[in-house]
Amino acid sequence: MAVFNTYPKLDSLTGEEVIVLADSSGTRTVTATVSQIVEAPVSVTASGQFYSDKGAQVKRFADRLLVGVAADNPALSDRASSSQDDWLSETMGATSIGPWALQDAQCASLAQFGNSAFVAGSRTSDAVNGKSLLGFQPSSIGVASWGISDDTSNPTTTTAYAYYGEAWRLAGVDYQPTFGMELEAVNFGGLAVGQSTPYAPNVGGGVYGIQLGAGGGQTSGTSDAAAGMVFVSNPNSWQAGIVFGAQSLTGTDGKDSGYASAVSLARNQAVEWHTPETVSGVAGANVGAFVRSTVTERTNGMRQEFTDNGILFGNIEGETLFSVASMPSPTNALQVQAGAGTQAAGLYVQEGTGGSGNLGLFPASGGELQITSPVTGTGGTVPTVANGGFLHININGADYRIPLMSPDQVGG
Repeated sequence: MAVFNTYPKLDSLTGEEVIVLADSSGTRTVTATVSQIVEAPVSVTASGQFYSDKGAQVKRFADRLLVGVAADNPALSDRASSSQDDWLSETMGATSIGPWALQDAQCASLAQFGNSAFVAGSRTSDAVNGKSLLGFQPSSIGVASWGISDDTSNPTTTTAYAYYGEAWRLAGVDYQPTFGMELEAVNFGGLAVGQSTPYAPNVGGGVYGIQLGAGGGQTSGTSDAAAGMVFVSNPNSWQAGIVFGAQSLTGTDGKDSGYASAVSLARNQAVEWHTPETVSGVAGANVGAFVRSTVTERTNGMRQEFTDNGILFGNIEGETLFSVASMPSPTNALQVQAGAGTQAAGLYVQEGTGGSGNLGLFPASGGELQITSPVTGTGGTVPTVANGGFLHININGADYRIPLMSPDQVGG
């Protein structure tokens, strides 16, 4: 008669080992393989603990775990042989990049019915209640992921990604959009108390779509990150970088006369345009243009606004200081140019084809031209000859000439 617990223990199971069991009635024996037992529906009552030394039931899978349709993948080392049974590998296999996803996966889940392949959630009320059990105050994070770049060889072909995803639109799909990621910020609590600004972000109770931080909260050993967001071609390009829907921002619907803040920057933070020059082996290192504000107080501020017929420059309250009017099909342009040395800064007319070289100064009705200039020879006699000729001028539609006297004629 066999004596249990005296057989040699196997180091591992293939899944085909047979086990003798009793049915639910307890009166009839049945046999089942180990793999059948593993695949059987199981409901485990929660222990109420988190750590194994406190009584928590911890399930461990040391190798790979394939869930849903991913279970159809044979998980072979040969990519071609291992990529003919699940829909993701078949879809990727028809492209130039090939079916790498499941071959590379430690754990994979493919939905069987077009449903969510993986769902995760966490809530802060449980974090409060679980503090005493865990021994610390946790952050309620639905999904957490780390990509650690620790290959110090140089050069290296390895790259770390905390998150990576692709959204594919296949040929013939012409109705619904395809999203690489959608993040919805849902606020059931009313507007936040206070205002989030570049100097005081993340006010209490605020809801934010994305926060990009640098450093991970480390207190030492870290350095500045290179960029918060980068757009690249791989190999295709984006038709637009960032698009704001007309009704996506509080304050305007894009058709009214309202105002909304699309981008908020702190003082001295700039929008830059780089040149294609290569400097010290770095392409685009030089800045060719930038826009920034150095205003320290609102009362000293200014604003620029594009209207239907031009550009308005005003004080921060919107009172116009200077404007540039638009014109369809202009032939003459005005150039403002600084001077150097004895060259005066000035206004220059750029005459186009069929245009005019005239420069006009047009005061409002009842206004006058006012010029500040040195005055000499007060009360002097006007010479009878204009050595400098005559300056052409048109006033109110009539042509006139102003005599030009040389300094010697009028006493210096």
